Amino acid sequence: MNIVSIIAEYNPFHLGHAYQIDTARKSAGAGSAVLAVMSGSFTQRGEPALTDKWSRTCMALNGGIDLVIELPFPYACASAERFASGAVQLLHKTGLDSTLFFGSESGDLEALKTVAGWLKPESHTFRRQLKSYLNEGHSFPRARQLALSDITGQDQRVDLLEQPNNILAIEYLKAIQSIDRCRLTPKTIQRIGQSHHSDQLPDSRMPASANAIRRTVLEQVGKGNTTGLYVMLDSLQDAMPTAALAELMTRIQSGPGPLSLEHLSLPILTILRSRSPSELSSVSSMAEGLPERLCQSAERLESTADQRIARLIDQARTRRFPQTRIQRALIAMLAGLTDNDLALFDASGGPAYIRVLGFTRKGRYLLKMMRKKAECPIITRASDFLEYGGQLPLKRMAALDLTASDIWQIAAGQACGVDFDRSVIMI
Repeated sequence: MNIVSIIAEYNPFHLGHAYQIDTARKSAGAGSAVLAVMSGSFTQRGEPALTDKWSRTCMALNGGIDLVIELPFPYACASAERFASGAVQLLHKTGLDSTLFFGSESGDLEALKTVAGWLKPESHTFRRQLKSYLNEGHSFPRARQLALSDITGQDQRVDLLEQPNNILAIEYLKAIQSIDRCRLTPKTIQRIGQSHHSDQLPDSRMPASANAIRRTVLEQVGKGNTTGLYVMLDSLQDAMPTAALAELMTRIQSGPGPLSLEHLSLPILTILRSRSPSELSSVSSMAEGLPERLCQSAERLESTADQRIARLIDQARTRRFPQTRIQRALIAMLAGLTDNDLALFDASGGPAYIRVLGFTRKGRYLLKMMRKKAECPIITRASDFLEYGGQLPLKRMAALDLTASDIWQIAAGQACGVDFDRSVIMI
């Protein structure tokens, strides 16, 4: 059986995702199976997922995925490099040989490989140039692009680093190159539809971006009336597969969700107003003056202001501290993720377990193969974590995953401990 691997968030599942799965399955041949590594409660941009991970697992399984496994929180809510590295390591640890399909604006695998090769390993000259541009106040992505351009003189290929899906693609390739005899064979397909950053639904039948779908959902739900729900349903009919849209509407009407970062404003502002910058300095992504900026912004923020987190971020951000980095730092602060945690996980080889969220009949066969070949424990229920209490990296990583779920559930008005109550989804 040929196996396809996909790394995704499905936040929410839309027509672009369905196109990717269909294209990958056709490329892999009849009878192939599709395995997805999916973010859990929080996403790479440092935001709570619109709906919970079980809801999004249902969307994925109904949309053509055969087996969904969860990317642990320390990698799901992280920089593009850590996100990609964690996901690739997790897929490698399944023990399954597969083709990793990923979208890119370029669609040119060889060009992406070339840039990945330039960045792995990093030369002393590159690091010096990178540090120089960072000291000038550039964001990390821009500083990296400028440094690489200085060294290679290949502006056309370096420009690939300007687009978000290209950046992730390059990080996937770097991660694959870092693993000796990696079981993943990369293959890219050109991304279709709106730009990743587009926040308005397209006028044409072009596939909508997840960002535009999320914004539409949150705007209409925020109106708090039935008319808004009808407008949203009409707007999203051409953006999402029917099954995924039905699942999303169910969550909107009966919960839990949908969530945005604003739903976490109370705990975020409470911590920022009650802790000193020095107390926050060990939190992941909190460094180089960011705790001071956030604490000062929180003190100036009006308690009755609308969109308080958006205002907080707007006051704190700079070229050095872009919005996504601030958002990831705030979520890490809530969950208690520290730099020491990341160092521990890196030293122990990355993701410490394979958490199964759902599977189809074909996915059950993949799971059977994994039980024979996997390089780390397979977790099908949260109580399984208790069997590995003596393994510090696994224990700490699991604690962070469970905390992330609890934070999401509390923000959605639900009880804690849902990871222990929910079973693997089978369809």
